[in-house]
Amino acid sequence: ICLITEANTFEEPGAVVPHAGILSGVRRVTGASTVTAKYRGKKTRPPASRYKVILCSWEEIDMFELLFLMCFTLHNIEEGIWLPKWSKYAGRYHPQVANNEFHFAIMVVTLFGYVLTFIFLVLGNTNEIIKYLYFGFLLMMCLNAIFPHLIATIVLKKYAPGTLTGLLLNLPVGLYLIFGRYGDQVVVYKLIIGFVAIAIATLALLRPLFKLGKRLLVEY
Repeated sequence: ICLITEANTFEEPGAVVPHAGILSGVRRVTGASTVTAKYRGKKTRPPASRYKVILCSWEEIDMFELLFLMCFTLHNIEEGIWLPKWSKYAGRYHPQVANNEFHFAIMVVTLFGYVLTFIFLVLGNTNEIIKYLYFGFLLMMCLNAIFPHLIATIVLKKYAPGTLTGLLLNLPVGLYLIFGRYGDQVVVYKLIIGFVAIAIATLALLRPLFKLGKRLLVEY
């Protein structure tokens, strides 16, 4: 992993290097050298007087955005397997859904999570709307582990599918991303606005997605 930059911009190893795009955030320089690099689609050797390649330690590259996607996916798989059957007993905590209805909806929601994460990784460092929609998505999935999953499990005295993956995976990784990795960037009222926007959009889309899944997929 490397970053081409203007010579003399970062002279000392250990300096913090801000950058945009995929793997957005900050990295620490562990060394610098002029090397042959693939630059703008063509293999060229940047002039030594202008460019340096900043070499970054692999151990310091944070991949928690992708880790959260894995957690999110496992959570949705757990729900996809057991939640339709559980929904018969869920009462006010979840509408009763058949396999075809729920599986279609959860696939769309999962795809949305992947698309939003990709857009954040590309544009989140420069676009505040994208950044706070992503943070709102993370916060929604963290709170989702508490309500309805944990509360439904306690009140109904019957395990709600998604509780374990929500509490053990989504909650800690999501909270780390919001308040750990990006904590110094978070403005609380913007985070709340992002959360409310994502939560309202998700809740508004769920029932139409259930109906669409019922129409498009044969019940099984």
